[in-house]
Amino acid sequence: MRKKYFSLALIVFVISAASSFPQLFSLQKVTATITDNRLIEASGLEESFQNEGYFWTHNDSGRDPTLYLIDTQGEIKMEVELKGINNRDWEEIVTVKKDGRSLIYVAEIGDNKAVHDNVKLICFEEPTYKGKNKIEISNNKLKIMSFKYAEGARDAEAILFDKRSDEFVLVTKREDNALVYSFPFEVSDEPTVIQSKGTVPAKLFTAADMNDEGEILLKHYSAIYYWEKSTESALSRILKWKPISIDYSPEPQGEAICWYKGDFYTISEKNKGKPQEMLYFQRLQ
Repeated sequence: MRKKYFSLALIVFVISAASSFPQLFSLQKVTATITDNRLIEASGLEESFQNEGYFWTHNDSGRDPTLYLIDTQGEIKMEVELKGINNRDWEEIVTVKKDGRSLIYVAEIGDNKAVHDNVKLICFEEPTYKGKNKIEISNNKLKIMSFKYAEGARDAEAILFDKRSDEFVLVTKREDNALVYSFPFEVSDEPTVIQSKGTVPAKLFTAADMNDEGEILLKHYSAIYYWEKSTESALSRILKWKPISIDYSPEPQGEAICWYKGDFYTISEKNKGKPQEMLYFQRLQ
């Protein structure tokens, strides 16, 4: 979203909160420069389990209710439109392997002015790319969890899935001390109320991801934080707030991050006068 500015004090405070550690990942490399205007506000990125070597991304803030399957050169291979649903403010995407299936969860959790009572997780089975440029997912194949925060409306952009606890972990954006929530996916007629489990001493988080080994990535505009492999829950580790800070030169409007085979990628929104890039961070040790 627009209007993201940072004070020097905030950046120094947040970065100093992370532990120093030997360099675990390479300095970022540009793997693609995005030129397709269909991805002008890319705000989520996730590995595709059904289509090896590809990624899912989407736009935020009132764009079409469409997911895009892209390669590491940033080229769109397939569009997937969700029928009968709007994209009020999609901010995150999560792919989950469960019961022999691969599921996609789209998180409509953006709320810049904190005015929406309810937010959503939209779930459907991940499609397989078979050469078609565009497909549709009918409304009756979507499962939707509507939920609201016990503390009142919030803006959020970062959510991950922890297979150990079988829960999603969500970190809010605007508060000086971001709120952290954890909850299972539950379809219900009435919005589920979720309550904060605690806070962390930072703000402006825009993306998160967790892999099968239990490694966690959490980013905001000026930093990427990393937690090593563990059997402990993501919620517990994030709340303890002892991450490792990854070497990172901030992207313009960087709002997406995801694991891929032990390495990770980020992608930015289009920003006037600056290239929109997909960045690659290779594991060193």
